[in-house]
Amino acid sequence: MVDLLNEGDLSSFFNLLNQVDDDFSPTLSSRVDLEQYALKLLKVATVFGVYKKNQLVGAIAVYMNDLDSKVAYCPFIAILSNSRGQGFSQLLLEIAIAELKSKQFNSLSLTVRADSPASHLYKKVGFLIVNEFNYEDSNVKGLKMELKLL
Repeated sequence: MVDLLNEGDLSSFFNLLNQVDDDFSPTLSSRVDLEQYALKLLKVATVFGVYKKNQLVGAIAVYMNDLDSKVAYCPFIAILSNSRGQGFSQLLLEIAIAELKSKQFNSLSLTVRADSPASHLYKKVGFLIVNEFNYEDSNVKGLKMELKLL
């Protein structure tokens, strides 16, 4: 089941961030305070969560607040390791894309590590590589990817 998350879901969303923290390189917690980040996303972004047996096992956050340019940005998408390979990431992406299209957004962009398996999913969904870069203070290669919606 997929649901729109709000500030009342802070505890479960914060718990999810803690559980996936090490899946990011560099870790999320090395860049942000996880509880403040969870609250910021729930307040400012549109956050969809996917549940399995009433447990939040994944989420996507998308900033859909640039109503002038109609360009959206996805700062976060993650699935718990024991729930991967079940299509949850693609489902969350498809729901976010449908929401953006209904609001007549022009594009959705995101960044991902170049060696991440997630980059293959993004390409499969239709994202194109716009730019390659190194993450700040590291040799980790990243990709800026964009999906045209209109």
